[in-house]
Formats: sequence, C-alpha cells, structure tokens
Amino acid sequence: MLRVNNRKTVRRLAGKSYKSNEKRNRTAIIAIILTTVLFSAFFTIGLSLAKSLEYNSMRLSGGMGHASLKYLSDKQYDELTKNPLIKKVGKSYFCGTMEDGVLIKRPVELNYKNKEDIRQAFMEINGEAPVEENELVLDSIALDMLGLEHKAGQKISLLVNFDDHTEQVEFTLSGWYEGDPVFNSSIGLVSEAFKNKYLAGRGQKYNQDYDAYGSCNANIMFQNSSEIEERIQQVITEAGYSIEEGKENSIAYGVNWSYISTGTDGGRETKIAVAAGLLLIMLTGYLIIYNIFQISVIRDIRFYGLLKTIGTTGNQIRRILIYQALRMSVLGIPIGLVTGYGLGLILTPIIAAEMYGKRAFLSRNPLIFAGAVLFSLITVFISCIKPARIASRISPVEAVKYSGVEKSYLKKQKRTTHGAKLYKMAFSNLGRNKKRTVIAVISMSLSLILMNMVFCLSSSFDLNLFIKRFIDVDYQLAEASYFNSDYSQDEDPVSDEFIKAFQSQQGFVDGGSIYTNYSKMLCVEAEGEFEQWGLHYSLQKGDVAEAEVYGMDSFVLDSLKMVEGEFDAEKFATGKYVLLGVATDDQGHPEMETACFHTGDNIKLKECTKSELAPEVEQYDMEKRAYVDKEGNVVRKPILYEFGSEKEYEIMGIYELSWTNMDRSYGSFAVFSMPTSELQKWSEDGRINRMSYLAEGEDELETQLDGFLEQYTSIVEPTMNYASKKVYHAEFDQLKSILVIVGSILSGIIGFIGILNFINSVSTGIIARKKEFAMLRSIGMTVKQLKKMLVYEGIYYLAFTIMFSVSGVLVTSFTMIRPLADSLSFLIFKLTLAPVLLAVPVLAIITGIIPLVSYRSNVKKTVVELIRDGE
Repeated sequence: MLRVNNRKTVRRLAGKSYKSNEKRNRTAIIAIILTTVLFSAFFTIGLSLAKSLEYNSMRLSGGMGHASLKYLSDKQYDELTKNPLIKKVGKSYFCGTMEDGVLIKRPVELNYKNKEDIRQAFMEINGEAPVEENELVLDSIALDMLGLEHKAGQKISLLVNFDDHTEQVEFTLSGWYEGDPVFNSSIGLVSEAFKNKYLAGRGQKYNQDYDAYGSCNANIMFQNSSEIEERIQQVITEAGYSIEEGKENSIAYGVNWSYISTGTDGGRETKIAVAAGLLLIMLTGYLIIYNIFQISVIRDIRFYGLLKTIGTTGNQIRRILIYQALRMSVLGIPIGLVTGYGLGLILTPIIAAEMYGKRAFLSRNPLIFAGAVLFSLITVFISCIKPARIASRISPVEAVKYSGVEKSYLKKQKRTTHGAKLYKMAFSNLGRNKKRTVIAVISMSLSLILMNMVFCLSSSFDLNLFIKRFIDVDYQLAEASYFNSDYSQDEDPVSDEFIKAFQSQQGFVDGGSIYTNYSKMLCVEAEGEFEQWGLHYSLQKGDVAEAEVYGMDSFVLDSLKMVEGEFDAEKFATGKYVLLGVATDDQGHPEMETACFHTGDNIKLKECTKSELAPEVEQYDMEKRAYVDKEGNVVRKPILYEFGSEKEYEIMGIYELSWTNMDRSYGSFAVFSMPTSELQKWSEDGRINRMSYLAEGEDELETQLDGFLEQYTSIVEPTMNYASKKVYHAEFDQLKSILVIVGSILSGIIGFIGILNFINSVSTGIIARKKEFAMLRSIGMTVKQLKKMLVYEGIYYLAFTIMFSVSGVLVTSFTMIRPLADSLSFLIFKLTLAPVLLAVPVLAIITGIIPLVSYRSNVKKTVVELIRDGE
C-alpha cells in the first residue's frame, strides 16, 4: 500500500477544527487546568511533607547523620572511621551538664563537636565555635533563661556537673544559635581544650566502667541512605569489633530513624494512600475531560463522517482529536502547574504547622512538575480514547443518525397508555446514555462524599480525649524538673508558697497533692513470671520487687479512672487498702495483662533498708534482660535486700496511670497509691515529698489563671513550672481547622469539576436531541413543557446524586472513618450527613437552572430548521 506523507494536512485540519470549537476548548482547558492543579498540589504537598517529615525527624533525632557509633574511646574512633564506606564523620564528646538553678526548666548538656557534627546538628552559630578552654556557645532559649543578650563576648559563671564532681567554671560566650522549642533541653558547645582539661582520660573504657563522660560519638554519613543498618554493622565488624550487646569488644550503634528509606513501617500504607490519591485525581479529571470530548464528537460527528467520505482513515481522525487534546494540554498544563504549585506552597506550611511544630520544608523537586505533567497527560489521553474510537469508526451513513443514545435503549419497545407524562419522559431520557448519566452522578457525588468524610472525621474529634493524652486535670503544678525526663523523687517539692498563691486566685475551685516517700525504698512480695516496662521478672515465693508508692489527697483519688473494682473513699481512708496503677497503650486502653495483682488480692509492702548486688553478679545482659554471672548464667536473686518494717494491704481496685498521677519515669515493678496519711506512716518523722499539685479551675477564668501561672513561674519562682489544658485546647482547635481547610479546598475543586461535568452531560443530551425536540414541538409540545421536562431531568440527577452520596458516605464512614476513630485515642466516631443535606438546596438550584440555560444556548433555531438539520 502506498504510504502518503499527510501529517501536515492532518495537523492543519486539526487546527481548523480546533479554532471552530472555542467554547469546547475553553471548557476543556479549564478541566485540564483543574486536573493539573490537583496533581501538582498533590505532588507538592506530598513531597514537601515527606521532606518536612525527614527534616523534622532529623531535628528530633539530633542530627542528619545516617547512623552513629556510641561511647567510643579515641582509639576506637580512629579505627572505625577509616572505613571507605564512610563519606563524612561528625565527632562529638559528652562533657557534662550545667547545674545552674535558672536552667532547671531546660537542662543544658555540654558537648564538644567538630565542624561536621555542628553542621549535622543544624546549629547555625552566630559568632565563632569554641576554641579556647573557657569559650562557650549556648542557644537562644538558654540565654533568655539566664537573662543574657544574644551577643558574643559576654562573661558567664556556671556550675558544671562532671558526674564525679561539680565545679564553678568561668565562661566567655563565643557565639549563640537559635534554640529549638521542640526540645526540653539545650546543647552547649565547649572546646576540645575544655574536654582535655576537665575530662582527661575519661570515657575510654565504657564497656567496663560505663563512664559516658568524655566518651566519643561518631555520627556517620554514608554515600546515600539505603541499607544504613547493614552498612554500619559492616563498619563495626570490619574493624574487628562485635555488634552483639554485652560482649567486651561490642560497639553500640544507632540508625537514624528519620530517614524514610531506613524503615519499612507504614511503607505499604503510604504507597496505598499515594496510589489512592492519584487514582482519585485521575478519576476526577477523566470524568470531566472524557465528557467534554464526548460532547465534541457528538457535535462534530457529521464532520467526521464527511471526512470518512473523502477518504480520511480512522487513524487520521484519531490523530486529529489527539492533536487538539495536545494543544489544549499545552495551554492548560502550565497554568495548572503554577497554580497547583502555589496552592501546595500555601497548604504545606498550614499542614506542617500542626504536624511538625511550624517547621516546613518546601520542596522544589523537579519530580513535582514531571509527575504532574505526566499524570495530567495520561489522564487526557485516557479520556480521549473512547471519543476518538467513536469518531474513527463511524461511517458516513451512521454519522447522520448518531445521537449518542445506547443501542440497548433503542431496541426497547414500550407499550403504555400513560407514558407521555413529562416526569416519566424525563426519567426515560436518563437511560438514553446510562454511562453519561452515571458519570455525571458520580462526578457530583465525589465532592459531597469527600466533604462529608472531612466533617465526619472533624466531628469525631473529642476535646476531652485529645487533652487527656497530655493532661487529665485543668492544672498541674510541680517543680520544673518534673516535666523533664531527668526528674527523680528526691527533687525539691512543690513549694507551699506556689500552691497558696494559686489557691488565692479568683477562678480556683479545688485541688490536691500527690506525695512520694523519697527517704524510703518500698518493695512488694510477689510470685510468678512478669513482664513490666520491658523487664522480665521471675519471682518465687518470698521474693520481692521494687514498688513505687504514692500518697494522694482526696481530690486526686476522686479523679482517678478506675478500670477494675470500685473506689470507696470511706474504706480507703482506713489505711488498709491500696490501689494498683496500670499503664495504657497508644490508643488509651488499659494494659490489664501487665497487672501483677488484681482486686481483692492481699499484698505485703516491705521497707528496704539496704540493697546490694549479689556477689556472683558479673554484669547486666541486655539481650537476656537480666543480671548474669561470669559464665553468662542468669542470677535468680541478683539484688540482696535487708528489710525493716512491713505491712499487708488489700487491693481495692485498679486505676489508669497517666502523666499527671505518676512521676513519668516508668520502670518500677508495681505502682500503688494510698491515702496521704498512710504514706506518712512509712516515714520516721512523717515528712513526705509533695511531687505535684493537681487543681480544677473555672472555665470562664482559665485565661486569667494561665496568665498568673505563666507570670509566677517566670518571675517569682522560676524553679516551679506548670501544665494546663489551655495549651492543648489551642492545639486541638488548630488540628481540626487544618483538616477542614484542606478538605474544603480539595472538595471545592472536585465539586467544581463535578458541576462542569453535569453541565456537559446536560448539554450533550440537549445537543443530541435537537431533532427530537423539534419533532415533539411539531406534534404539539410547547417550549414550556420541554423546559419542564428538562427540569425534571435535573431533579432526577439531584435525586440520584443524593442517593449515591448518602450510600457512599455510609460506606466510607463505616469502612474508613470508624476504623480510624477506633485506632486513635482522641476520636469518638460520630456519623453525620449534615454536609450532604446542606448541599441539597445548592444542588437543587444548579440542577434546575443549568438545563434551562443549556436549552436556551443550544436550541436557537426554528422547528423547521432543526428538522431540516437532522435530515
């Protein structure tokens, strides 16, 4: 067959056809723009959040190093860091902690770091890194607490704890860097000369003396972030060391969990979420672009029939449509890219503000634009396939008769004496092209379903449950170190002055204290096998384990959440009963399997006057989670106790442990609570330590009370601190707002596309039925009746949309929202149909007006002209 080079002719024909369809072009370009906006915003937000997650996770993990080698001697550091797998190494020494009283709310750890480690730790120093022995760099938060300016050259005298002694050291501030409020502590930088003077010879035998002061950490960067754990293990073993814990030549290491490629947790869920997002956008774009090209083909079907008559092949007609689609894409995609990227840049900080503490990394990855262009083009081409197939396969004869009505509809024979009613005719018309009807209904329903999902999720947020994750009372007052990880029960108690000052404030309702007996260690007799806080206990009759015992005032006792048994205040006050505390999991459910006793059990508490390791104990084996002897055998009684007084109690019930009713340390075998007066009996002089004070305030005056506490702990007693519900209330509101804003924007875009789709579906039906309308009018149907029939069709579209939307809402609510609510402790599933119902009046107006407007714009000729056009 002779091959003719007619590409230029086909392009010219496509161009002429393109110019003759300006209205269709505008609609299609808008659809392509919206589709590209969705894709580019999706990729921008997704990649930006992935980068933000990685960046902020690196902040939380302490730096950008792929892995770290811990507690090294100088010799080990030199041997290990020679490995060719290593690209860069950050070197850091632990040099002590600052003991200044003002810094009790934010402890400062002193480190010597080389330039690479400073870079990896995101420390941008204003000034110079320490070089001289007395030079120091602090962050802005520590400087503010010390009352110092953010300025190098200032003199400062600080008490430094070197573990084996403390010493007052005179420093000169050589620089400062911005502090990170996400942390409760700061890093102070000292010089290598400081380390050599105060920690000479220390930290060189960590596996033997466990002295971390003066030990070195190597923070390692490999060529890339793949197979990090395998590489760091290879570095250790190739240097002749072991990765097995407990061995004399073992090297402790860590893998930076911030690198997404490091772990597989959530990888499958992430891929599913990304795929679902892309498919949703492609479906949304397909529904509108397909409909536009379908309308175009129906409008121009005779034109394609004539082209077939003069010898144009099906492939050439296909190419005509594809050229037009490409031309529209060239105009629409760039606008969509810019708009979508801008939208992504606006939304990313809003989302990241909640997720990552207001620190967002805005990605400029070329994949954003490449991905958006690729998926937009794929969506356009998929949308063109069927319309192009119809146009390319139509014969000249068929083109004259083609109306887009399904053949199955034409084959149906209807015999009825009452079928001429307008509402029945309207309903029948929806079946002419069921696919087009279904597409329009689905397209309008998608936005309603999505919007309803957003509001269903939002309404499921429970303020009390959200706040309870952090604080389950209105206010908690304590010594500042209580809120840090280094608190111990022998710290200074909450001052009487602080409590009295708070109680005198207007809005204070009631409160009570929690006490500890720091002067006595109490143990409890137990028998059996137990797993508590990651430790295994194998106890035989007469054995004891350390217990944590609190004295609680009546206000605190009344606020405890009982999960087993009932609390009887009168019986409890007799001093014959105790309550057992159990921890909760991430969803807030009590871990009853960890309860070593139950309601009604009798226990014996003993005062431990002396404890020491058994002579046969060699070391603690991390793998076995037990003390072992020289041969590696587990020592059954590794700790030997001497006992003083003892007393039996009955377990009245079990309550949930929370951050407000314990010291947050986690680790004792069992946690008990008793009346304050009973705990005093365990002290020789009746003195016990007030660990914290819990209080209730009037909701209307919470701003005033929070203001007082903020001022008091900043000025009057800086060593005191507090927590309140107000801070977490604001965080809760912000989280809900972000969900609604992002969901509303996405739903709005998809909703607009759905309305365009409805317009196209109605227009297609009217265009295809011009001749039919003329025939109906010729036999007596008035224009008013025609318009009424079209309005009925709009009402049916509305009815089907509502039914599909409600069904979709019920399915998604019970299959997606409810499981999510069940998995998160601060959600209580609440089904709502309010968004769908509120949208009904708006949709009613749209579905009623659009058919009339479309009829007026598409059917302008007389009856005779319309009949003649159809011949």
